[in-house]
Amino acid sequence: MADALASGKRPDDEGGRQDAFVRSTFRLATWANRNMRAVLVGAAGIAMVVVGIMYYRNFQASVREQAASELATLRMTATDPELLIADLATYVERFDGVAAANEGRLILARTYLDQGLSVEAAQVASTISEAPDRPVGLAARTLLAAAQEASGDAEIALATWEALGETARFAFQRREARASAARILASLGRLEEAETIFAAIAEEAAVEDPVEAGVYRLRLGEIKARRGGSG
Repeated sequence: MADALASGKRPDDEGGRQDAFVRSTFRLATWANRNMRAVLVGAAGIAMVVVGIMYYRNFQASVREQAASELATLRMTATDPELLIADLATYVERFDGVAAANEGRLILARTYLDQGLSVEAAQVASTISEAPDRPVGLAARTLLAAAQEASGDAEIALATWEALGETARFAFQRREARASAARILASLGRLEEAETIFAAIAEEAAVEDPVEAGVYRLRLGEIKARRGGSG
């Protein structure tokens, strides 16, 4: 008691806290006893939710593994383009929503384009949702632009390349996209715009890769020669 008084505490403070704890515990035990059915149902519900989440995750992992396996099989066994197109179309529909489905769409678009079906290739490539700063997304935008150009939609392909020149992840990828845009501009007779782009990317590339810069300087020289000849 002397110690309690010396510390400024009332002698019965500690005992009061213990009594309050005992009373709270007793009330909780009493409530649980009266509501045992509700407690058990709640616990069972939580357990079911946990089991459901675990099952869903395992199921999704299984689907992803199956999708990757079937796509690898399609790549290795398909020899007839028409059969491959049919199989890929079925595959994409079956695994829609799985990441591997975008890879399937990419192969399908590439196969369409190789078969001269540029409109179909563009339609499939445009459905690939992966962002252009990711590998599949970048390849999809590249295929889309190629398909648009093959279909005679140069202006639309130009817009696709220009957008990719802003959104690709790495600087060299953005330069490649801008170079493709410049190539289309040159084909449309917009030589001054093409020259401006090639000059800019050649200067930019010189800091990172002299060989890449040399390629762009060569193209720049070709554009300048064409402009001089047309003058």
